Amino acid sequence: MTTFFFFRKKRRNRTHTRVNANNRDFSPSLTMSTHKQTCVVVGQDDKEPIANAARFVYTIAHGGDYQKDWKEDDESTTTKKTAKEAEKHAEECSKLPMDCQLIGKLLENNDKLFSDAKAQDVETVFIIAATVAERFEVETERKKAFDMIAEKAMESATSKVESRSRILMQLYNLASDLETKFKLFCRIIEYVKKANMEHVVGTLVGHVEESMEEWKQMNNNNGSERNVYLEIANLLSGMGGKEEKAMEFMLKYLATFENSESALGESSAAAKDAIASFIRLKTSFSCDLLDYKAIQALKSSNGKVFELLEIFLTKDVSDYLAFAKSNGAVLKDLGLNEEETLTKMRLMSLGGIRNGGGEVSYKEICDKLKIDSKECEEWVVRGISSGLVDAKLDQVREVCIITRATQRVFGRDQWSELKNSLSNWSENLQSMKTLLSTSEDISTISAL
Repeated sequence: MTTFFFFRKKRRNRTHTRVNANNRDFSPSLTMSTHKQTCVVVGQDDKEPIANAARFVYTIAHGGDYQKDWKEDDESTTTKKTAKEAEKHAEECSKLPMDCQLIGKLLENNDKLFSDAKAQDVETVFIIAATVAERFEVETERKKAFDMIAEKAMESATSKVESRSRILMQLYNLASDLETKFKLFCRIIEYVKKANMEHVVGTLVGHVEESMEEWKQMNNNNGSERNVYLEIANLLSGMGGKEEKAMEFMLKYLATFENSESALGESSAAAKDAIASFIRLKTSFSCDLLDYKAIQALKSSNGKVFELLEIFLTKDVSDYLAFAKSNGAVLKDLGLNEEETLTKMRLMSLGGIRNGGGEVSYKEICDKLKIDSKECEEWVVRGISSGLVDAKLDQVREVCIITRATQRVFGRDQWSELKNSLSNWSENLQSMKTLLSTSEDISTISAL
């Protein structure tokens, strides 16, 4: 299983790759420091790691045995030829300028490297390439190099996916430029989605929440951080049991349009998806979607979808049935199952019958939910089990005693109700205080 380590801060120090200078053997391992929130690769000088990596990749690509090629007593003509050519290639790479040409040369046999070398060796080569790229003095070359290395790592979503994902994460940790790190993180999301690596999604989600404020500091990002929210939401929505978390990130995405009137058209598709996702959720019976500008914008661009949301949050079953009868195409376009949608509507209507609590007759419940009288108790039990309401059934009197109900929305009316409730509570406390004070006075007089 791939383990991802994110390092939030990194010093702009030079990093080095470890090699074995005595026998010119390419070291397949790296010393990775995970403390002090940095990722360090240690070694000797600038050119030798490049030469060792180039020598190793060339040998692998041309069918040689890297360990065998460098035995001094080996008399094999083929081995000697491969070793000689590998050495020539290594020297050529060492003499190249520190720019993307060097990276391209190091990784030109990328396909053979992944197919024939050990995963640990492949990852080491890529880290050498990344440390080299991080030393580029020209910023544009540095960014281009990291992009090139990421592309090489992502060439397959079916072969060596665990190793490729580790490489992408190592690239992220090695990059010091904030914009580069952000783009690499987007690449990681893209690859995880393409390779169906559900087991790393939790780590990605946590890192988004930790790093978003930092990413927002980027110059000229043009709100690109909002796309990360959308990608994470889409990633989670395709995973079983992650629907609520997906909805959370979709709302984060929509919230980025609150101060961006000109970009609201961009949010239209996501706004529709958010409404459909909420309606499909079997465990969520309240939301503040109506407060979002991106949702409000649907009034003019997609009025029927907005109307459907209003029905779910402010109206009842009869309104929904009337809508569904004449707007079946809208439900179909949103990917909603009519039976499941009706079930959700009935449950939400049940919660809205007595928001402040109290008794409600079986007949009223049946009228509101448009159900048969013999189904009444079943629906109340479903409402209780879903956490929508707290209630007791009085079968003798055929009433339901509701003590708590989930508010579908919490707007002006709900704030007013809360204010009144708090006011009544305060008055009751004051009355109790007065009563207790009077009781104490009476006790004192009696004692005298």
